[in-house]
Amino acid sequence: GYRMSGKRSLGIVGTLLLLTAQTSFAKQTGLNKIPTADVVPEKVLVVQVISEVGKNNKPDYFTGFKYGIIKNLEVGLDGRIFPEPALEETLRGQIKYRFALDEKTAVAVGVANLGDRARLGWEDYYLAFSHDFNVVRFHIGGTLQRDNEGGFVGLDKTVKLFERDFTLRTYLIQTNDRHNVTSSAGFIYDIGGNFLLESWVSFPTQSGKDNVSTIKLNYVIRF
Repeated sequence: GYRMSGKRSLGIVGTLLLLTAQTSFAKQTGLNKIPTADVVPEKVLVVQVISEVGKNNKPDYFTGFKYGIIKNLEVGLDGRIFPEPALEETLRGQIKYRFALDEKTAVAVGVANLGDRARLGWEDYYLAFSHDFNVVRFHIGGTLQRDNEGGFVGLDKTVKLFERDFTLRTYLIQTNDRHNVTSSAGFIYDIGGNFLLESWVSFPTQSGKDNVSTIKLNYVIRF
């Protein structure tokens, strides 16, 4: 199984990449926790560190990356930094391909949650559609994960804050095999130096699920 040494290796690899690559800004490819039709540009890497905390839970910490292998094709990998021995969670992979319909419209197909099915559960296949209405960007799609199928919609709007991009984002997704929904509200901000700061709060309706606050720091580099 995957253990702490693997998490440390992922962090070391990310650090080496930061030291050897040239920096470059790139737009994020998801909207809080739902996929969009965006992908990481070709030969661009996004290294991520994530913290999640619920009302009655201790924080969880994750690290990972997304990379544009070729034009319109993104791959990614993430996992817990401090895995719990009882869970022994493995790394999770993802792949997404984008089809541009015009300058403002795109569709993407992908699969997330790739890894040890016994520990992670079923793969999550999805379809996402994104369109820029100028006033706001609109996203809609659906997931086909077994026993957790559902649709999702989202909106985002980018404005300038201290002469840098500041994007407000929200989404609504069906969960628990369409018996419940989770909504979220948050933002992503270009804080300079090729760092992007994301934060959002998720509000699940499922019984026993707490609201979850997420903070994510992204570092964007181009080879």
